[in-house]
Parts: sequence; C-alpha cells; structure tokens
Amino acid sequence: MIRFRCPRCESEMEVDESFAGRPARCPTCGCDLKVPKEGEPSPPPSQPARATPRKGATTVTVDGQQVEVVPPLETMILVGMAFVLLSVAAALAVGLSRFVTPPWAVGGTLGALLALLGVLIAVPAYHTVRRSRGRKRGRAHALITMAAGALLFLVFGIIALVGWSQWLLRPTCEQNLKKIHHALVAYADNHAGVFPQSLDVLAKEGYLKSPNWLVCPSYRVPVGETSYILTPDIDTSAKRPDGSDWWPLDTMIVSDGPPYKAHGDGFVRMLLLGGEVKRVKLTEWAAYQKAQAERWNKILRQVRQAKEEAVKKDDSAPTDAPRPTPAKEGSP
Repeated sequence: MIRFRCPRCESEMEVDESFAGRPARCPTCGCDLKVPKEGEPSPPPSQPARATPRKGATTVTVDGQQVEVVPPLETMILVGMAFVLLSVAAALAVGLSRFVTPPWAVGGTLGALLALLGVLIAVPAYHTVRRSRGRKRGRAHALITMAAGALLFLVFGIIALVGWSQWLLRPTCEQNLKKIHHALVAYADNHAGVFPQSLDVLAKEGYLKSPNWLVCPSYRVPVGETSYILTPDIDTSAKRPDGSDWWPLDTMIVSDGPPYKAHGDGFVRMLLLGGEVKRVKLTEWAAYQKAQAERWNKILRQVRQAKEEAVKKDDSAPTDAPRPTPAKEGSP
C-alpha cells in the first residue's frame, strides 16, 4: 500500500501499489495529482482546470496572480446610442405636435440631425474599442448604433426633404384668397346669391378641395382652423330699385384675422367682392376696417328697409280685382 498526503489539503490517502505513477484526484478537495511511487515524495497538485474566460475580459496580474477584468462599455458608444434613440423620440414628439409648418418636415429634420450625431459619435468609439484589444468593450453596440443611426438618418432625411419641399411650394396668402373667392362665387350661384355664414362651409361642402386654403401660410395656427375672417350677411342677388347692386365690388368680404402683423411685412391682406386681393398698411388698417364696417352697416340697413318696404307694398296691394259686367245681347 502506498500512503501519501494531498499537497493542498493535507488529507492522508492510501492506495494500492498497482496505482503508482497514475493520475488521481483528492476525494476531499478535488485536487488533481499523481500517485507517487514507493519512496517518492508526494507530488505537487496539478493546476485546476481554468474556466473559459469571459467574453471581452482582460487578464491582468495582481500580486502574482492572474485575474480576469471585464472592462466597462465605452462611454462614447452609450452617448451615440442615446442620440440615436433621442432622434426617434424627437421625430415622434414634433411630428405629433400641431404646427403650421408641416410637422413631418420639422420632426424629420430634427430626427435626422440627432441620428447623424449618434453615428458620428459611434464611429470613433468603434475604432477606440477595436484598438484597445480587450481593454474596452462595446464593439457590437457600436456596430448596431452605426447601422441604426445611418438608417434613421436616411429615413428622417427623406421625410424632411419631402416636408420642406411641400412647405416651399405652399400657396401664398394671395393665392388662398383667390381660391376662396372662386369658392364663394360658386357657393352663391347655388344658394340664390347668398354667401355662407362661415368659411368652413366651403371646405365641408366641397367648394374648396382642401381646408388648408383657409389658413394663411404666415399664421401659426393649429391645422384645421381658419385664419381668415368672412364678412357676414352679404347677398349678391340684392338689387336697388334702379336695378344696380347694393354691394359694390370694393366691399371687403374676407380679411386676415388677428394678429394682423403675422405676415411680417407691415401689410394686411383682404379679398374684395370683385375678386381683387388688396393689401393695406398695418398702420392704416384700423381706419380702413372702421370705414368698411360703417359702409357695411349702412348698406345692410338699406337692404333690410328695402325688403320691408317691398313686403308692405305686397301686403297693401288688392288681392281681389272687380269682375267686368257681362254685356247684354243686342247691346253695342
């Protein structure tokens, strides 16, 4: 029998001589060793099997022992990922908001810029990780950030390009007023010469193809609202006793709404009954508007008086005319 001790835990073991020189394992500590031959000293324990190194870990020597250290994720990669994610959030937040500027144009531009910034940060971060040779990790994160950022930059860039193209090609205030005039004339032709009580009716009943024509491009109002003001109670079929029109062609029928300085050029736009689009200086707007209101009130009173007189005249007219007496036979 061969007696020996485990060099690690000092446990005493006894095996048959036939196992001399063979590898063995301590039943107490699990140390791998070799059974000594008769007269040989106890062998040193074999090194325990090393575990598979962790991915991205760096092996360093501390007090003569090798220690695996997992480095932190590269900071620039985290910043790049944050900007890419922020681009999506910004595009959605701005796109869902209600701006007079096409929201997809503003949101797409902001999203594209943030996505591009994320890519510009991720590219040097990727090269930093690659050159570190294990001292820094995040190569896969950098690749994902660059791919996602580039894709989002492309998508948001196209959205911004289309949005701003539509914004630059949008109709002017004068063009909107011209379209409103055509729609008012068409509406009056189908309603005995009477204009609607609201401009929204033109879009609801199909006289205007788009409600966007009811919004001046210079006004920052929510989409779907109207920035123009319609002069009410205008009946183009009303005639004076001499057959002329009650409402002159220079009557203001549609004008910009407040704030009147939205155009930024010092002028207020308005539409006249004859179809002319007129511009009045902002400094003269109050006086012009007052004069138009006074004339509108005067004409409206005259129209109502004329209608009342016509009704009284019709009521006072005899309804039964005398019948002629039939002539007798033989009379001349």
